[in-house]
Amino acid sequence: MQSRRDQVQAYFFVVGRLVSGLMQGKPDVLEHPNKRFNGGTFLGLLLAGLLVAIFGIVGLMFPGGNNSWRVPGAVVLEKDSGARYVFLDGQLRPALNLSSALLAAGDAGKLVTVTKSSLTGVPVGTPIGIPGAPDGLPMADRVNTSPWTVCAKPADEQAVASAATVTLRLDGAEGTPAPQDQALLVSTPDGVTYLVWRGNRHKIADSTILEALGYNSAPPFRVSPAWLNVIPAGRDLQPPSIADIGKPGPFVGGKPGLIGQLYELKNPATGSDEIYVLQAGGLMPVSRSVAAMLLINPALKAAYPDSSVRPVEVGPGDVAGVRVMDHDPISADLPTTPPPLVNLGASGEPCMRFDPRAGAGQLPTLVILPESTESDAVPPAGKHTVGTTADQVVIPVGGGALVRTVSASGAPPGAGFLVTDLGVKYPLVADNVASILGYGHLEPAGVPAALLALLPSGPALGPEAALVSRPISPPGS
Repeated sequence: MQSRRDQVQAYFFVVGRLVSGLMQGKPDVLEHPNKRFNGGTFLGLLLAGLLVAIFGIVGLMFPGGNNSWRVPGAVVLEKDSGARYVFLDGQLRPALNLSSALLAAGDAGKLVTVTKSSLTGVPVGTPIGIPGAPDGLPMADRVNTSPWTVCAKPADEQAVASAATVTLRLDGAEGTPAPQDQALLVSTPDGVTYLVWRGNRHKIADSTILEALGYNSAPPFRVSPAWLNVIPAGRDLQPPSIADIGKPGPFVGGKPGLIGQLYELKNPATGSDEIYVLQAGGLMPVSRSVAAMLLINPALKAAYPDSSVRPVEVGPGDVAGVRVMDHDPISADLPTTPPPLVNLGASGEPCMRFDPRAGAGQLPTLVILPESTESDAVPPAGKHTVGTTADQVVIPVGGGALVRTVSASGAPPGAGFLVTDLGVKYPLVADNVASILGYGHLEPAGVPAALLALLPSGPALGPEAALVSRPISPPGS
């Protein structure tokens, strides 16, 4: 009779044959099918434990983790707190701001982010940097991406202490371009009136000029001097000066003429109508705008002793024997005829748009923006000077500009500046500063100095100033 041991052995024998048959297809194999699997598992666990022990010993002997950042000039950003350091002379020098850290590191500087444990054991020196330098720099792909637009908002007549404001926009706001043949009549707080026409401002001498040009019934748009100063100055609108008015001049139409007399030449064959002023050397053509201003000049009465001051009508035959000049110096750069005025609508704001890509000699264009676009405007972060700097700026977060000042005379470009989204311009002390800050591949845009003056200035940016030690001291000391 079989014992229980025999039965158990027989059971395991049958089960082993079944398992071998399923796993290997050979029920009579002598080696157990799980022997290699069990051996491999045990060996893997043994190796894993050995590796853990090795890394643990290395961690105890060399604490602090990543040390690859320890190269001279490395800009170190501590991951947990955001603190900035520059690794110089074996020390971590805290930087007052990011731009100072990059400038102190120089061209070889490399920004690395590490954990706090990686800084363990490294000596920390005195802080360095430029107080007030930007901590947030414009992104390279958002620099010089839009034109500069300067908008004027009149004073609120309902408010007690309201003044005209100026908004500088670098956000690409489009607006509606004003027709090129139209002009804008504006006035400053001191009561002086200007005609803004084709990118220039023309000062109007007095109210008689307004009447002569037909603008006496048009109320001027009140603007801040800061807005007006960015527009290049054109010739003043005033009665031109004529030498020797009232003295005898050439004969016209068989009659003796007096210097300063105006003649209106009507040509029925061509339908043309031209105005001339008599000079000692002949007839000089003038525009209708200049003629209108000449007629209100009290000195012109000397050329009309026996008649009213008005143009004398003549025909082509009357001027056949008179020299007609082909040059009109007194009408140059002035409107030929009084231009119609721009309609701003109920809430439109006049804006002057500058294209930095145009370079020196550029003239701004007049565009109309709705007043609602100022909802995203904020005061610039720097010091504000009434009538000189912009009251508000609109610069997208991470945006800015890299610019150089240019003049209308074509002189070489001036100093370079970095403009940040805080609405502050920072002078660059050398050409390589832009490269150190990450803008070496960008060409600075040309901006008129008067336009750049709208932004408050920050401290000058340069490597030498960034390396100056800034010991911490109590307030007021």
